[in-house]
Amino acid sequence: MVKIINIDTGQEVIQPEEIHHTCSICDSQFSEAEGGMNEGLIGILPVSFCPTCFSGILEMAHYFLSSNQK
Repeated sequence: MVKIINIDTGQEVIQPEEIHHTCSICDSQFSEAEGGMNEGLIGILPVSFCPTCFSGILEMAHYFLSSNQK
């Protein structure tokens, strides 16, 4: 663990806790640093997607959008 010291005051800076979100699809926990979609809305439904599910949703959308253009 690393201590962070404010160079102006010499006081130790306390880091904020890492916020974890729960994926709306697979119920896994993920942090903002991992990527994904932390918070959003589909209509009026609040959703969060982990990086894996978010990637899958984007691939599915790309598939349907590209197949409709033919």
